[in-house]
Amino acid sequence: MTTGMRLFKRQFHRELLVHLRQPRTLLHATLFFLMITVFFPLTVTPEPQLLQQLAPGLIWTAMLLSFLLASEKFFQQDYEDGVIEQWLISSQDLPVIVTAKVSVHWLLQLIPMLMLCPLLAMLFSLNPSEAAVLALSLIAGTPAIIFLCALAAAFSTGLEQRGVLIALILLPFALPVMIFGSASLQAAIHGMNVSGYLALLLAFSLLAILFLPFAISAILRITLSD
Repeated sequence: MTTGMRLFKRQFHRELLVHLRQPRTLLHATLFFLMITVFFPLTVTPEPQLLQQLAPGLIWTAMLLSFLLASEKFFQQDYEDGVIEQWLISSQDLPVIVTAKVSVHWLLQLIPMLMLCPLLAMLFSLNPSEAAVLALSLIAGTPAIIFLCALAAAFSTGLEQRGVLIALILLPFALPVMIFGSASLQAAIHGMNVSGYLALLLAFSLLAILFLPFAISAILRITLSD
């Protein structure tokens, strides 16, 4: 096992333990997603066609907002505790640490959403194949969203009113992912081929995974140097 892999594994375990011991932030984000996606169908006319039309945009918007809610303090606690400074002093591979940290956030937020897909399918009158496309689109597209959230959170680390700044930075970059994510489910509902949409979502996520850890690391270094 290479040094980078050992560092990734160690940081992944650390972040996982931290969130399992202090699950409040991610739990609130999951409950927020659940409230939007469950309560909204109960407040509109229960017509299957209407619910199917609303489902793609609503589910993806709820996902983005829940990720945004959870990312407000993405690096803030590590910044206040001096952990980021220790990472820099120890000359560890910061992009690997960032990738591990973001990966834990992604998994712990994505898994509850995937578990809720059968419930969402029932509420929005989606058939099993459409629910499967929803799950696949979330798996393919959410890595890009979570890395963009981490990038925005890195910009706002150490600042007041972080939530507003994160939203302003995140939303323009997240818009293409949101469009293709909701379009994939819309295409599935209309019986169209969704492979192109899923491929684009996967491409966005791969680009984010490859490049954004380096950008996030550079921003954190600048933040610590000020």
